[in-house]
Amino acid sequence: MVDKNSTPIGNSAEERNDRRQRERLAELTRLFKKDPAAFVQKVEQACPPGTKPATGLLDAAVVLAEQDEFKPALALLDRAAELYELEHDNAGLAHVYVNMGPLYGMLDQLEKGIEFSLKAEGLAKSLPADHEFTLHYASDLGGMYTEMEAWDKAMHYFQIACETANRMGNSEVEGDALLIMSQVAIAQGDAAKARELAEKGEIIGKRLKDTLFQARALQTMGDASALDGEYQQAIALFQQALDLEADQPSIELRQQLFWEMSESYEEIGKSELAEDYRSRAADLGETDEETDE
Repeated sequence: MVDKNSTPIGNSAEERNDRRQRERLAELTRLFKKDPAAFVQKVEQACPPGTKPATGLLDAAVVLAEQDEFKPALALLDRAAELYELEHDNAGLAHVYVNMGPLYGMLDQLEKGIEFSLKAEGLAKSLPADHEFTLHYASDLGGMYTEMEAWDKAMHYFQIACETANRMGNSEVEGDALLIMSQVAIAQGDAAKARELAEKGEIIGKRLKDTLFQARALQTMGDASALDGEYQQAIALFQQALDLEADQPSIELRQQLFWEMSESYEEIGKSELAEDYRSRAADLGETDEETDE
């Protein structure tokens, strides 16, 4: 926890004002559990001078979402949507919906999340092209459809995200989309497509000098080999991925690779090695839980 007494004072009036607004919002959020309606009303009344209430509510909701205060954020977005509808402001309404979608997703209300992200997509078609906005709803829909195991729809939206990131020159997001798509292809049972997408992601990873991107790409290539029954090749690829992961540690990826190594060793009849990697994966799971606590 940061000691607020040791936090440097903002250098500008704008920074100081922003800090005061955030502190005020934190105070009001404590009211949410007792009286959600009063909370929304007070946040609306506290909007900065010269800011439209709907915009102020949207801005406050974004701040709360960044602090994992999802339910209070949604309450503010509901009210912001009402105000934008009264104003017939489709651009404002679209930005409300594009924020509501992933928040419902975070609350495990995936169908509702998809509903609002699709509304954002629908409104975007009547508005000037905005790559950032497209990337927002496409990535969210891809992620939520993946959670629901609706693989074709997930692939469709991640493809949109990938193409949009490419047009924006955002190689990191483009590469990430390619690697997620490669895993979706594995889930679809399409080893050739998975390998093709992973190889494209690996090229971007090398260009960015990001060893974790490269490790994730090799992981999918290993999955594709296992899907084709080439378990020795899969093990070699998983090991290469582990070597790269060591340069940019990720407990989650390492655990996945250990599980996949154990499964491939099991398939070729090397039970002792399979058990060894299962044990390593389980140990990492326990370490991860302790870290979360």
